[in-house]
Amino acid sequence: MTNKAYTDLLALLGIGGAHPGGIELTKTILLKESLEDKKLLEIGCGTGQTSLFLHAMNVDITPIDNHPIMIKKANHRLAEQQADIKALQMDIEETEFGDSTFDLILSESVLSFTNTVKTLPELHRLLKADGVLLAFEMTKKDTMQHELEDRMKQFYNMPNIFSKKDWKEALEQCGFKKVEITPLAIGELEPSEPDINPSEIIEEKYFEVMHQHEQLTYESQEHIELSVIRAQR
Repeated sequence: MTNKAYTDLLALLGIGGAHPGGIELTKTILLKESLEDKKLLEIGCGTGQTSLFLHAMNVDITPIDNHPIMIKKANHRLAEQQADIKALQMDIEETEFGDSTFDLILSESVLSFTNTVKTLPELHRLLKADGVLLAFEMTKKDTMQHELEDRMKQFYNMPNIFSKKDWKEALEQCGFKKVEITPLAIGELEPSEPDINPSEIIEEKYFEVMHQHEQLTYESQEHIELSVIRAQR
């Protein structure tokens, strides 16, 4: 899966809504969907910020993440707010759910960090007929240089950095239809209030990981967009 040091850093800092636009963008996009009486799966739920929002709207939400620290922090948040749901530790490349279980699957900056050859067919399997995959993913522009792309793939341990065209092709190959991909200019998104729940002890090495991440973010910002992907089963 991902670079363990980077995902450990996110977990130790307890960052909720790490993608550009944060929870406010998520709310804006989600509220365009018909969520009443729908069964939702949130993959890579992190510290549970979005799941708590959906639960408060009386949505039947199942949060999963593969990082034990994230799961612990998500369940602490949910318990604090007396939400009667639990986040489950599970790998999206191979889940324990039955076929056609969910009406909607939400993924916030998660799929890019997985092996999409395994993940996309699994998401297709989990969705009901006409179910919707809603994903926020970074997409590369034509200006992305191979050297920078290689460094990013190595640092984040990402199999691929997809363009909008790549995502459309990958999803359609897995049987998804009505694939809509809407790019958002990252610079135009409102900065969101940071939502963090840091662990008591964070080793020094993680601050170097943070520095490397910030450097790559700065170098890549002109060559990356945040795209909203909506695809139907």
